Amino acid sequence: MHAAKPLFVTLSLSLLLGACDRNVNNQRIATYAPFPENLAIQAKPSAMVANLTATGHGGLSRESLADLNTLLQRQGRVAQQSLTLRPTTLAGEQLATRLSEALKQLGARQVIVAPTQLSPSNASTADLQVVSEAVVAQIPDCHIADPSRWTVHPFMAVGPLGCANRANIAAMLADPRDLNRAQAL
Repeated sequence: MHAAKPLFVTLSLSLLLGACDRNVNNQRIATYAPFPENLAIQAKPSAMVANLTATGHGGLSRESLADLNTLLQRQGRVAQQSLTLRPTTLAGEQLATRLSEALKQLGARQVIVAPTQLSPSNASTADLQVVSEAVVAQIPDCHIADPSRWTVHPFMAVGPLGCANRANIAAMLADPRDLNRAQAL
């Protein structure tokens, strides 16, 4: 009877340790596992709209000018954009002709001024609608993967390396369509 007790204890301990072994090894290996796959830079079609209001002097309001600048910057180079100007009022029609000339001087290749579509005065406060269509490189967001571990394990906290390099390359592309089409060196 006494011989069975130590045998039972050793057998149960070996089973318990064997069951823990797999979990312990998986936790230990997980710290050296590779980071999630880096997202590739892709070029995707994008369309954005800005509603602009005219001032009494025939120019753009400050908010409208800021919206137009943001629209043009987010869509990439002006030469790669297809711009459509849609006036909704008579003031917007005059503004559209001036804006189309200014955009052509900035290098826009395709600026279309749509016919004026007069709308009821209470429906919209915008005098001019600018639609920009372009193929845009999707730039990855590079941030620290785990800020809570930054001081303890800086290498592990940063996340996948090379994200900043890919983001800079995507920002420097002259034509984002080059990402989608293969070219011989």
